[in-house]
Amino acid sequence: MRTRVLAPLLTVTLCTCSSTEGPPSSASTTKSRLAESELATHIESGRRLLDAGRPSEAETEFALAAAADGDSLRTRMWVLRSWMDQGRSNDTLDALDELSAAGERGPEMNYLYGMAFARRAEGYMANGVTDSSVEMNFQDAKGRLVEAVKSDAVRYHDAFLPLAHSAWFTQDLETARWACDRAVEANPGSPEVWLAHGRIAFSQFLAAQGEQPGGPEAEALWSEATTSFRNAVERSGSPGEEAAQVRLAEAATQLGHAMLWKQKGPEATDAYATAIAWNPQGFDYARAVEFLGGAEKSPDDERPSGFGAALELAKTRLEAHAKPGDPGWATLLWWLGWARFSDANWSGSETAFQDALARAPEFANSWFYIGLARQYRKDSEGALQAMHTGWDTDPVAMIATIASAGGALRAFENLLAWCAAQEPARNLDAAFLAEMLAEAMPDEARHWNNMGLFLRNEGEDLELAAYKDKTPEPDAALLEDLYARSFEAYQHALELNPGDPQLLNDTALMLAYHLDGDLGEVEAMYRRALALTDALLANEALSAEDRARFEQTRKDIDVNLKYLLAPAAADEEAVEAGAEEADAQGTAAAGVSGGG
Repeated sequence: MRTRVLAPLLTVTLCTCSSTEGPPSSASTTKSRLAESELATHIESGRRLLDAGRPSEAETEFALAAAADGDSLRTRMWVLRSWMDQGRSNDTLDALDELSAAGERGPEMNYLYGMAFARRAEGYMANGVTDSSVEMNFQDAKGRLVEAVKSDAVRYHDAFLPLAHSAWFTQDLETARWACDRAVEANPGSPEVWLAHGRIAFSQFLAAQGEQPGGPEAEALWSEATTSFRNAVERSGSPGEEAAQVRLAEAATQLGHAMLWKQKGPEATDAYATAIAWNPQGFDYARAVEFLGGAEKSPDDERPSGFGAALELAKTRLEAHAKPGDPGWATLLWWLGWARFSDANWSGSETAFQDALARAPEFANSWFYIGLARQYRKDSEGALQAMHTGWDTDPVAMIATIASAGGALRAFENLLAWCAAQEPARNLDAAFLAEMLAEAMPDEARHWNNMGLFLRNEGEDLELAAYKDKTPEPDAALLEDLYARSFEAYQHALELNPGDPQLLNDTALMLAYHLDGDLGEVEAMYRRALALTDALLANEALSAEDRARFEQTRKDIDVNLKYLLAPAAADEEAVEAGAEEADAQGTAAAGVSGGG
């Protein structure tokens, strides 16, 4: 508990006028002084309790003083002051408005109004309010608190920090720095005061840097800012309360930001690690990825640096103070898995993600990265199992992760290709992966096309197996579902890219062979596909890859059109050309040709 030497809060005025009763006796004078002393004792005790973060107990002390003093403003003001630290700033303002309406003025009212305005503005910010009311309250607080501390800096010593906050928010850096310097003098052991001091000094550094980059003033201010942030971290100790841990993490985060201004990667890494360890759920990981990604260090500096290094350090530091069930563990471990994945540490990445899932099974998108890590380790079967687990747990999270995966999707598509290349082909698994891609990137026709292709292939393979092996026909309901889903996927792809003759051919094929579509409509679609193909092949600028693709597409359309118009003749032609080649292309009925 901190103690302060305070200026006398109350003065004793003795009567000096003439009276028939004579001067007060020595006994009554002693009693009056004793009463004043007791009032001062209650108020000083209450203020110490406020400083110690025990406002409800402080209110009890203040209420005793107010009751003994007839609820005068000089004592009641401290009751109102204790309300603010109990989240009752609006109640305080209501009471102040009543006092103001009754004619109360002076330093006490400035102090109380200023403190209440500052608390209300801070409350707005904590609740995400972004309109002009925040700045208005900070402006009002600044004006009132300046007047209060000028009237009695010792009595209103606790006003310097909210004054510094208010002035800093309203970009009055001169007043903010003056007030925060006084707050440091009054309470040099407070981490909150040093955090504010660092923020203000850093804002001054940015202003000086803008006028003269690297100048002596900017350098001095940067040094003051980083020293203040370090003081805030060091004076925090090992806080047990959540609010104190958040403040410590914020000081360390700001220290990390400041270090990166000087390209001090190892120092920033160390600071971020401290911030993560004390507030793993509130740390801005994405911002740290961006900032640390551009940090440099000298080749002979062996200290750890970078995002992954910060997380590894944070894990060690969190182990030193956190309980096993700390909810922050899962968040830190998820990002550790991501960092290891980015560093191609596939086994370490899976371990971290599995640990995160053990603590928070709802982190379902961990399975996406686990699947890719397994695929990179050539464990395609395990990768596929991970993708199914993630999808069954939370398909929305998996879709969102795939949509933002960027280059990591190469491994995902390699897994899809692995499914298609198996003997027999893993059509349903390939269709499942294609569906995930289609849902994540709904405007890309190729994913819908692939989904349609693999669903169609599954149905055709079932029919072909029954035909070749003389086994019972596959379940009609199953085939109907496969072909209906395939057709829907093809239609979706065709809507996105109506000028692609391959998509048009595949959609027409589904109508002709699997959905009993109108044959006239099918013929028109084939002929439209031929016209589109010929137009594309006539383009001399067509790439070699696309030319080969569309030449094959034209052959497929030609075969399908012949089977539509003259199936018997087409059969003979197919036998002569080699029907086995058609079977090798995954056809289910003679001559059915389609791309994918």
